[in-house]
Amino acid sequence: MEDILELILSILFMPFESKYDNLKIKINRIPNKVLKIFLKVLLILIPFALIFGLFCLCSYIFRCYWI
Repeated sequence: MEDILELILSILFMPFESKYDNLKIKINRIPNKVLKIFLKVLLILIPFALIFGLFCLCSYIFRCYWI
């Protein structure tokens, strides 16, 4: 089961991998340390928020209630 989930996630996120790496390089070039840390945290939290939102939407559609 874990292998199947890993395969699905890798297929979904593989097209965005180069863009993610380019964005990390651009963030590392920013001289302001506080802004750099803030953007790195956002870079991590935004995909989790999108996945959680998609999970809630699917839960609402298929089970007719939010989490």
